[in-house]
Amino acid sequence: MSVARLPQSFSLDARNLCRGTSRLERGFADVYAEGSGGGGSGGGGGGGTCRELLFQFQRFLQRRGQRHLLQFCFDADSFKAACGSRCSAANTGLTALAESGGPSETSVADNPSSRVAERLRKLIESDAVSLYKAYLAPEANPKLPIDDAIKVQIVEAMCSDNESHCIQPNTFDAARQAVYSLLADQLYNEFLSSPILAEYQLDFLSNRLGELNISDIVYCSSLVFNFMEYMDSLGASRFLQFLFDVRNFESNSASPEAATAASDEDALCLYDRYFSLQATYPLGFDDQFRVEVEIALCPSEPGAGVRLDCFERAKQLVLQYLQAAYLPSYLSSNMLSNHIASLTYLVDTAYLRSAKEQQQQQQQVQSNNYQQQFHRHSSTSTAATTSSTVGSVHSEPVTNADYQRSIVNFGRVDHLGRFHSDLHPIDGRKYGGGGGAAAAALSLLVEF
Repeated sequence: MSVARLPQSFSLDARNLCRGTSRLERGFADVYAEGSGGGGSGGGGGGGTCRELLFQFQRFLQRRGQRHLLQFCFDADSFKAACGSRCSAANTGLTALAESGGPSETSVADNPSSRVAERLRKLIESDAVSLYKAYLAPEANPKLPIDDAIKVQIVEAMCSDNESHCIQPNTFDAARQAVYSLLADQLYNEFLSSPILAEYQLDFLSNRLGELNISDIVYCSSLVFNFMEYMDSLGASRFLQFLFDVRNFESNSASPEAATAASDEDALCLYDRYFSLQATYPLGFDDQFRVEVEIALCPSEPGAGVRLDCFERAKQLVLQYLQAAYLPSYLSSNMLSNHIASLTYLVDTAYLRSAKEQQQQQQQVQSNNYQQQFHRHSSTSTAATTSSTVGSVHSEPVTNADYQRSIVNFGRVDHLGRFHSDLHPIDGRKYGGGGGAAAAALSLLVEF
């Protein structure tokens, strides 16, 4: 199989640049920004995508009983913004009052600026107390999974003996950062592999497949591996590998810890691997484009290092080439059909599991209700029976005369020890021994 390369006639269309985001998946920062009012970053309808993904993430948290974590971060951001503007307004009014020398005939408490500042301080205090009671107080339910030391720090920041003390905008920053890290580092990653996101992606691929573009695939962690297998079967996986390497270079070079020398070395490695005349994985760039890359690799100033966007034109060219040459066939391939089938199975399995769990919960509730009704009925019956028995037995005291009347006599014993029966046959016949069979038996027993 021949190695696929860029055709010499293929050129970059600057009017149709590919965005670096996917409508099937976005990073947590973009999704969170949509909920906090910042709006999702990225073009191509990114805001609408972030709104949809935020809704799905909220569903995910709701099913796990953790939606309050996301809501706390939103509320903490709102408090910080409102508190900052109110503190600024209050300080501005008091500063103006101080610069004017203060009122001459009225006290500071009666001054309008002072009254406004006091009112703003009370509003800040009320918002802070409400936020604390809702999420951090001992009676808060559900609670935030943060250390007690952070809660103590917040209480100390809110409380002061000074009546003019003003709660600061950063009072809840430590708690907000702890919860935000939990959402970004753990819960959102679990959401990306959940049936809820799979259901959203399945709906997109089933109903909007014709709208799919190369960015939707390349920047979606679950779909790009399927596309990688398809490209590998055609001997063209080096294009995707180039995009992965460029992304890693941009991410590593943008970090504050990145050293200039290390970034320069990584850029030269990418050039040797994909652009040079002795490239290990040549992509087919012509000489003119290779010269453009070499110029972009040269620092603009001595010691400045390479620019982060030195491979941007090459990345856009590869994306547009994949869009034109490989995307149409991939959308009708068995590879994509198998991926859609796996999403369908994952969603169906999750629904069946959920339905089974709900059925078991309903059965458990019904069983508990039946047991409670049975115990109540048994307790009532036992109490009624016990009360009736106790009342019939102990309603009147038992005397010796009652006991004597309850004794049944069958005969008597004379002074010689002989038993004389009081029982006689019904038909009047006599049995040997003068007392009948029962009398004889009792007589032998007495004599013995």
